[in-house]
Amino acid sequence: MRKLFVLFISLMVLSAASLFADDFVVPVSALPQNARAFIQRTFPSAQIWKVERDGRKFDVQLSNGVSIDFLTNGEWVNIDSEYTPIPDSAFPAAVIQAVRNAHPQAAVIDAEKEWGNYKLKLNNMMEVIVSGNGQLMGQKFDD
Repeated sequence: MRKLFVLFISLMVLSAASLFADDFVVPVSALPQNARAFIQRTFPSAQIWKVERDGRKFDVQLSNGVSIDFLTNGEWVNIDSEYTPIPDSAFPAAVIQAVRNAHPQAAVIDAEKEWGNYKLKLNNMMEVIVSGNGQLMGQKFDD
């Protein structure tokens, strides 16, 4: 009986600990300065509505519907924008040039950095992968 009680208490402690490991809201001032500067430069008319931290990254929600994930060093790793195209200034010029060459009328609506490459979803239902120096690595129809 005692072993069952100890097991039950252990499970309760682990369950409670997992609640504290989830994201928690932090003040905007907790966001690294270079992340705040990126937001100000790239989305100047948007306001920061919410900042959540999960220990290894920050999830920022902007007033224009954009969601940005930043590492603790302030570098962005994901930008999700369903309603507003992501401005070209969010990316290196070579990356944007490669996208414009392949899809001149398309706008980037979702971006993810992966191992020095940019995985970009466009509003024309295409997904492209571009290296940091602007080489188109691949593309596919994103259904």
